[in-house]
Amino acid sequence: MSLSGKNRSRYRRFRAELREKLQRRELIVAPGAHGPFYARLVEAAGFDCVYMTGYGTAANILGMPDVGLITMSEMVSNVWNICRVVDIPVIADMDTGYGNAINAMRAVGEYERAGAAGFHIEDQVAPKKCGFMRGKMVVPTEEMAGKIRACVEARGDENMLIIARTDARAVEGNEAMWDRANAYVEAGADVIFPERPESLEDIEGDLKHIRAPLLCNGIRPQYGVESIEEVDELGFAILIMPGATWDPAFKAAYDFLAKIRRTGRYSDRLEGPVKFFSRAEFGDLVRLPRIRTYEERFLPETEIIDRYKSRKVPRQF
Repeated sequence: MSLSGKNRSRYRRFRAELREKLQRRELIVAPGAHGPFYARLVEAAGFDCVYMTGYGTAANILGMPDVGLITMSEMVSNVWNICRVVDIPVIADMDTGYGNAINAMRAVGEYERAGAAGFHIEDQVAPKKCGFMRGKMVVPTEEMAGKIRACVEARGDENMLIIARTDARAVEGNEAMWDRANAYVEAGADVIFPERPESLEDIEGDLKHIRAPLLCNGIRPQYGVESIEEVDELGFAILIMPGATWDPAFKAAYDFLAKIRRTGRYSDRLEGPVKFFSRAEFGDLVRLPRIRTYEERFLPETEIIDRYKSRKVPRQF
């Protein structure tokens, strides 16, 4: 995969924009996407950042849970494909860096070439587990701090955001986790991602004791945090919503298939909660009109007539 000068410049601009927002303490809101089309939905809905979810990627590509089975090359390929189709910055899950500090250096280079504007790397023992799963283990603080220093060394663009995720709360408790987080800041992390708070008190403690901008993993109504505005008011720098596309999409697809199996009927206008894009809406989302414009500009007229029985290329289906 080679990177054109145009894309290289575009990705540098996205990283600069993201860092400026961080410095202004303007909340960065990044709904999750597990593939290019879903990233485009995030952009079409009006958000100005997208998060490439690791769990969604593993589920979509492997049909497996987020337990360290997906490889760096599979993740990089997904970053590459997502970054190509959206005109907003992409923050990507980089798991544990796929090995030790030296492996993490290679991962940073691959993610940067793929177009990521930022990434998070976590302090779990490999094979890792989703932050909401039991059975996590963490590496020594010194080892993770070395990984972060290596990531700083490896990035070619100083605006690439390095987000250090710590899963130590579940293993060592809050105070040890706060100490770790601050060691990661000293090592060069731009943002800290303190995973799995169990209460509003945990969240408030993170914001008080960690000396860096913080990332919030999802809106947490169970703790009384029910909106993006409330996350912003608490003082977080980044809000990711990993399941914002794949949670509803996977369930809607299953419900639709189950209805077909039950009724034997397929309809573009279903009654009930499952809805469809019109073909024109879907065509716009996948940029079919742009392709048709290219056909009109670059194909021989004889081919256009053969394909469409007209010298004019239709913009939609």
